[in-house]
Amino acid sequence: MTAVTFDTLQLVKDLEASGIKTQQAEAINKALKNVMTTAEVATKHDLKELESKVDIRMAELNAEMKMIKWMSGATMAGVISIIMKTFF
Repeated sequence: MTAVTFDTLQLVKDLEASGIKTQQAEAINKALKNVMTTAEVATKHDLKELESKVDIRMAELNAEMKMIKWMSGATMAGVISIIMKTFF
């Protein structure tokens, strides 16, 4: 995951232009910078990578389920054939 980047100098200038004192603007800038650099934000690339991993795992699980269905069918056929031999 990547941190979100922003122009800190421009932020201070914009805050000052709106009437906020320089000291307050710098404090706001520092607080935002701390939050933005410590927060983990998922990018579109991160989400695509995760989607690919999920798709691969789902395909693996579907293959395993097909194998289990086949094995269950074979087992059931074997049980039925034993029952048929026993009673008929």
